[in-house]
Amino acid sequence: MGKTLFDKIWEAHVIKEIENGPSLLYIDRHLIHEVTSPQAFLAIKEKGLRVRRPDMTFATCDHNTPTLHQELPIEEPSSAKAVAQLAANTKEFGIKYFPLGDPGNGIVHVCGPERGVVLCGQTVVCGDSHTATHGAFGNIAFGIGTSEVAMVFASQSLLQNKPGQTKIEVNGRLAPGVCAKDVILYIISKLGTSGCNGTFVEYCGSTFRAMSMEERMTVCNMSIEMGARGGLIAPDQTTFNYIKGRPYAPAGEAFDKAVEEWKRLKSDEDAHYDYTFSFNASDIEPMVTYGTNPGMGCPVTATIPESAVGCDAANFSKALNYMAFAPGEPMLGKKIDYIFLGSCTNGRIEDFRAFASIVKGHKKAEGITAWLVPGSKEVERKIEEEGLGEIIREAGFEIRQPGCSACLAMNADKVPAGKYCLSTSNRNFEGRQGTGARTILAGPLAVAAAGIRGVITDPREFVKSAVAGSKEKFISLTSTAVVIPVNNIDTDQIIPARFLKTTSRDSFAGKLFNDLRYKADGEPNPDFELNRMQGKILVAGRNFGCGSSREHAAWALYDYGFRAVVSSSFADIFRNNALNNGLVPVTVSQEYLDALTAAIGKDKETKITVSLEECTISYKDGCGTLHSASFEIGPYKRECLMKGYDDIDYLVAGMDDILDFEEKRK
Repeated sequence: MGKTLFDKIWEAHVIKEIENGPSLLYIDRHLIHEVTSPQAFLAIKEKGLRVRRPDMTFATCDHNTPTLHQELPIEEPSSAKAVAQLAANTKEFGIKYFPLGDPGNGIVHVCGPERGVVLCGQTVVCGDSHTATHGAFGNIAFGIGTSEVAMVFASQSLLQNKPGQTKIEVNGRLAPGVCAKDVILYIISKLGTSGCNGTFVEYCGSTFRAMSMEERMTVCNMSIEMGARGGLIAPDQTTFNYIKGRPYAPAGEAFDKAVEEWKRLKSDEDAHYDYTFSFNASDIEPMVTYGTNPGMGCPVTATIPESAVGCDAANFSKALNYMAFAPGEPMLGKKIDYIFLGSCTNGRIEDFRAFASIVKGHKKAEGITAWLVPGSKEVERKIEEEGLGEIIREAGFEIRQPGCSACLAMNADKVPAGKYCLSTSNRNFEGRQGTGARTILAGPLAVAAAGIRGVITDPREFVKSAVAGSKEKFISLTSTAVVIPVNNIDTDQIIPARFLKTTSRDSFAGKLFNDLRYKADGEPNPDFELNRMQGKILVAGRNFGCGSSREHAAWALYDYGFRAVVSSSFADIFRNNALNNGLVPVTVSQEYLDALTAAIGKDKETKITVSLEECTISYKDGCGTLHSASFEIGPYKRECLMKGYDDIDYLVAGMDDILDFEEKRK
């Protein structure tokens, strides 16, 4: 029987097996912060011990730190004491510490990967349950208690029983507006908060392979919320690219050698898992929670259900009473008082990019208090470098300084009792964000949408969909027409070659038929049809678009406003270019073309209807007689035109097939 990725890493770190007891597991990386370390330091001091491997231990302050005025002393006495104690302990024991204000400071599970402290195939621990984040790099990463923190200080090892293993597979491409946070909230809603109790989860499938490292960290981060000890994803080129060049990562030949080792970190095809679950990415929508644990989640467009997986009736009712919600109520439109973007789940640069993409050009809703908290100084720096800060502030939002902030409200960032906070954090327990606070978990896109609407909103309303297409949909068009009754109009006449030097594709409308529209002195030619007639349909002579294969002719016609061209024949290359750019080439008989041209000549207000649903063109002559004709458009291109997408949009929308093909080739 083959081995899982977890098996391989575990076995490589077992120092020895204790008879009828746990395994003694070697620890590669120990991450610490100010909340769970002071008592552990005290414990080893009392035993007269030192931190055995300070070179494998890294510290930051994050939980108690303020997110405003970090240049000033911390006001809250107990928080100030905790941070000062961490500084003193790390100095005494020679541990690398990223203090408040340091370029490397931030939430431990954000700045650790940023610094290159966490690599692949390692055992990683921290006195924090969301240490599972680092499993995204193909690590056994899990949270430990303060007694275990002391154990690692003293020996760089831990006594651990090997957990069971769960495989969660998600395949397919996520729809636009659906993010990694939605994926993990969806999974937890299906399995419940105890669905993976006592096991380590391996996330497999094309959906996770297509994710960035930051997205994978979001997923692994919340493994604990379904009862798992941790979660991991096999490393690949995405992982290696992320690690390369980071301050504590190996460099040069050492990095290349490490990558060759890391490439072996994957489960065997015949590996055994205790439990296996499979999901389809196409079933996942933007998610929100409605109760007081992360398993009480539903699509943003859904109504609150009558029950939740793993939640008994009494606790379900208690949760809804706390939230002041009721079964059957829609989540859309529920009033929000606070929004929180941040935490070790969603405080990374990609989360701020997502937030900015939604709020750009909008304004913060009145009555919304917004806490946008970078996960680290590195994220804070990138926000400004990339111009995101300007976009966010222009929309009326304020960016605070790094820290855990309102995720658990250990600092001053507390949501008042009874208020609703739409939050990118990881837990929605009663009072988690402040006594009596009501937390609704969501991804950064949904949080941004609520920030500008003031209510829970489907973020897909603000997200441009590749499936929806990049072109205007063409189903049926009724318009007057411009008639240019000239045969063999070539592409150089449509857009003269001297105007093709530009590197953009949106500056040709003004040059359409330039040499025919204008006289030598630049004045408009009053005899040219385009200067005398208006409409979205162009009626032209036979063999329209002959000459060059350049798409510029189709671009110029489309950008000018034409949506259909009627002729008795088209040059094949032009016809293909037109179809690829949302322009419908309508081929009719020469007899029909002549009659249509004559009718428009008598009345330039003649309306023409082009229907893609029926593939017909029709008009009424001066006597009111309807003249119709059929034309042909292949079924694939017809579908593209009616949905408003080009070939690239079509391929992106069908990325599942490509991802499946790549998986099979592996």
